[in-house]
Amino acid sequence: MDRESSEKMRISVFIGKFLLYLTILFILGIPAIRAYLASPSHALNTFDFITFYLPLNLVPFIALIMATPIDNKRRLKLIVVGSVLILLFTLVVIALQFNFLSVAGELFYIYAIGRTAFPFLLWVAFVYKDLNFEL
Repeated sequence: MDRESSEKMRISVFIGKFLLYLTILFILGIPAIRAYLASPSHALNTFDFITFYLPLNLVPFIALIMATPIDNKRRLKLIVVGSVLILLFTLVVIALQFNFLSVAGELFYIYAIGRTAFPFLLWVAFVYKDLNFEL
């Protein structure tokens, strides 16, 4: 029984850390979101487009990595590699939407689902051996 309560404690600590990092990162992203919404040509401005859409994928991924109990050197490496993969995912879906206009709507749904699932799946793929609790 003591081991079970210890396991639950680790899960609750992880979730608490994740929510804390998630909140902090979204608060730090408010200036980019405000700049995107204030720009009248935000759909055509690449910088505003990337700074608005990319954090929607990066913030949960970085928060998950930060909440995972791993050493800082590995944490930094995973954040960099994961950020590059998330950027590539976003750019590939956007490029596919422009190149295959007939299925752009379907690609948008794939992107919307991927935007939610990809950071979590990437985190699981990177740290599944380091997790101290059952998934």
